[in-house]
Amino acid sequence: MKMRCPHCKAWSSIRSSIQVTDTSRESIFVCRDPECGHSFSAVTTINRTLSLSSKPNSRVILPLSSHIKRALVAQQLAAMPVSEYQPINSPPSTRDLFEPPPPPD
Repeated sequence: MKMRCPHCKAWSSIRSSIQVTDTSRESIFVCRDPECGHSFSAVTTINRTLSLSSKPNSRVILPLSSHIKRALVAQQLAAMPVSEYQPINSPPSTRDLFEPPPPPD
């Protein structure tokens, strides 16, 4: 991600960053102009869903973008049959939130 220095308008680089919440990250920027040398903090926040996740996190509540046709999505979900799926890269994430984890292999 690029951001211009608010003082000299030169490009700034991210020196470090930390995940603050599931939907926000704080980054420390350093101006690339050595004569300016400004460093500053910026927060990046996820503010809406553009495309629904197939692995939703129940702790993350984001508004749906206005371009999503909610009624049509609900109608399609209700009409679609379920098909079995075996994940390749990650374990299934469809357990109940309060269900105990499975025993290790």
